[in-house]
Amino acid sequence: MIIIKTSTDNHKVMKMIANTLLKEKLAACVNMIPRMRSKYVMDGRIVESREVILFIKTAKKMEEKVYKTIKELHNYEIPEISTIETSKVDKDYEKWLNDFIDN
Repeated sequence: MIIIKTSTDNHKVMKMIANTLLKEKLAACVNMIPRMRSKYVMDGRIVESREVILFIKTAKKMEEKVYKTIKELHNYEIPEISTIETSKVDKDYEKWLNDFIDN
């Protein structure tokens, strides 16, 4: 299992990404954590915005498809998409995740 992380400032985009990944069985679970504040540099200036962070739980074999889907649906020109490798996952949870993705 891996966790793919992204964030957006648009709740509609957040829901669209989560629903698409789940409907297409590219992920088994998406955690959406609201009201995060981010500061970053864009076009040479410091920007501050409220964002929602998404933690997408999926199998390693789905990583590239998840990245592609996020890029297609995201409202940012350059969305942050990163993979968090897991060192240990409960075997029952991992079985549930893989069973969902594989069926």
